[in-house]
Amino acid sequence: MSNGRVLPIQSTTGATSFDILVDGNALPQTYQLLSIVTHKEVNRVPMAFLVLRDGDAASEDFAVSNEDKLIPGKTIEIKMGYDSTNTTVFKGIIIKHGIKVREGGSVLEISCKDESVKMTIGRKNKYFTEAKDSDAIEEILGGYGGLSKSVEATGPTHQELVQYYTTDWDFMLSRAEANGKLVLVDDGKVTVKAPDFGGVEQLTLIYGSTLFEFEAEMDARSQYQGVTSSSWDYAGQQMVQADGRPPGANPQGNIRESSLAGVAGPSSLELRHSGHVVDQELQAWADATLLKSHLAKIIGRAMIQGFPDIKPGNMVKFEGVGERFNGKAFLTAVRHEMNAGAWYTHLQFGRPVQWFYEEHELAEKPAAGLLPGVNGLQIGLVKGLEGDPDGDDRIKVQLPVVDAQAEGIWARLASLDAGQNRGFVFRPEIGDEVIVGFLNDDPRDPVVLGMLHSSAKPAPIPAKDDNHEKGLVTRSEMKLHFDDDKKIITVETPGGNKAILDDDAGSITLQDQNGNKIVMDSNGIALESAKDITLKATGNVKVEGVNLEQKAQAQFKAEGSAGLELKSSAIAKLQGSLVQIN
Repeated sequence: MSNGRVLPIQSTTGATSFDILVDGNALPQTYQLLSIVTHKEVNRVPMAFLVLRDGDAASEDFAVSNEDKLIPGKTIEIKMGYDSTNTTVFKGIIIKHGIKVREGGSVLEISCKDESVKMTIGRKNKYFTEAKDSDAIEEILGGYGGLSKSVEATGPTHQELVQYYTTDWDFMLSRAEANGKLVLVDDGKVTVKAPDFGGVEQLTLIYGSTLFEFEAEMDARSQYQGVTSSSWDYAGQQMVQADGRPPGANPQGNIRESSLAGVAGPSSLELRHSGHVVDQELQAWADATLLKSHLAKIIGRAMIQGFPDIKPGNMVKFEGVGERFNGKAFLTAVRHEMNAGAWYTHLQFGRPVQWFYEEHELAEKPAAGLLPGVNGLQIGLVKGLEGDPDGDDRIKVQLPVVDAQAEGIWARLASLDAGQNRGFVFRPEIGDEVIVGFLNDDPRDPVVLGMLHSSAKPAPIPAKDDNHEKGLVTRSEMKLHFDDDKKIITVETPGGNKAILDDDAGSITLQDQNGNKIVMDSNGIALESAKDITLKATGNVKVEGVNLEQKAQAQFKAEGSAGLELKSSAIAKLQGSLVQIN
């Protein structure tokens, strides 16, 4: 740790020096290096830029560019120091190689990135089960052989965690941030951890001696008195919430976060998620938001003499900049610039309160960017049910907001059940109003999600708050009606044929349009017919009961082709005005 008046630099002459190693070999001394810039920042991939003199108008060529020493894919190490005692400030790979010609001359420009840049290329999908966010991050980092890692454990364990079509870098950053962690990358090592405001300062910097430039500001709008996160608990059928726990105070300055929070902020910042978020994750979310607020209390930058032994995540102490900004500050970025023999180190402290997703476009563009996407759900009118040219059971739907005169577009139809030669088949009628969604927000991939009633096309069962009645009515008025109050199910045709299952009366009734009726209730079974009743069987017909009574208002006949037997174990009685036997 320095005393602040002089930086702890081991140098007798103060002459700056550097080494550039490409694939482990030093660049030829014939290369004229004009400038070197390296930049490391929390939550960003470290980068470096080299500018070399190259290009000759007389020979019409770029000799250095022609060589294979600085082509993309080469590993590079940059060292800076004094009196040829140099310290590594960047390791990575060359990713860009370009030339520029200007009035002042021509140059070769080389852009480099840390090995972790590979995590930013290509969107991916992955499931993680019964895993913490730290477990998922460890697993992702394990897929990159050129990286080492140190991941601080996170709290909540997710039954299911989904990485949906996003880069490994963006997924790692968003999950780390949601747990109050920062991602620090240093020469191929990825560290995921929470900031430590209580760490020992690496340097003391004083205005008037070691501090060449300084800018700082505090903004009350970034400070919150409290944070509450909430989500819907479907098991308990209620909203649940967690209150953020304040992290350690940001030690810089003499105005505390709580004092600033009372200036403009609400009594509590509300975070809401309409899905189901477990209690631990709600707590981590609220805590992380308060932590971001504390990091944003004071934001600024400083410039000092070139100093290699300082990195993002270190603490520095500022003196001589007034009571509002004196004190220890958490470094979030370090930038080294060397040109024309001069070397300066730029320090950034504090960090904006915005989340990573607010600064970067994480989600894929609507319709995958193949064409402008469609936002939200749309109203459609059914124009046709048959004739799908692809044979995919689609229906023709017109979208009035697109073109109220056009024929429309073929749309798939969502169903309660659908499968090979089975499913729930209820297509809308031509002219019906439907609600239409779009796969991947692509207007070429519509799906009819459901049908809509309105005052122009009212429901067949009027709405009531008790909601006892439900059912289905087809266009010809075939009905399936449910009464939850009386517990009655009625199936009915427009001609008057019906079946009634009635728990209220304890009966089942079958009735046709001809006046025929069967009633099954506590009294037994009653059959009524407006005309004849015919019982016919190819086998036997048996009728059995305690008593059996048959009565004909006119004539009664019983005939047996192979025989006839009347038998009683008691008295048998045959009575008539005239009885004829044989």
